[in-house]
Amino acid sequence: MIIDIPGVTERRQTPRYEIKLPVDMVLDSGNILTVSARNISSCGLQIICDTWVTDEIEPRGIQSHAVSHIRLKIITELPLGDETKKLYANCRMMSVQRMSQDEYMLNLAFIDFDNGSEQFLDKFLDQYEQKKTVINAIA
Repeated sequence: MIIDIPGVTERRQTPRYEIKLPVDMVLDSGNILTVSARNISSCGLQIICDTWVTDEIEPRGIQSHAVSHIRLKIITELPLGDETKKLYANCRMMSVQRMSQDEYMLNLAFIDFDNGSEQFLDKFLDQYEQKKTVINAIA
């Protein structure tokens, strides 16, 4: 479900769209952790999680150790019109920001996609680019 559409002042190379989607993160250990995506773009996504999740990702402390070596697989369902399609992506952790005592924001960059699911991401993002164009035409 899309919450907001980036404005014309967006400075990123690819716009990020605010979303609320459950995401399964698959760690190297095989553990699957369910988190919530905060926003998504064609280059990556931002997730919100708690301390328990960050301790599972990096038991030594996610804020006191480098995270750029951490690789994760993410799986989520993207709503495409009247159906949903699964996105399977391999990601690299770019950064971590502590938002509160028990809330962290993780920035993940897409490395590659499995099962041809990159096309589903493109279609998902196109839906919202089209909405943005319609909104700008009305304004």
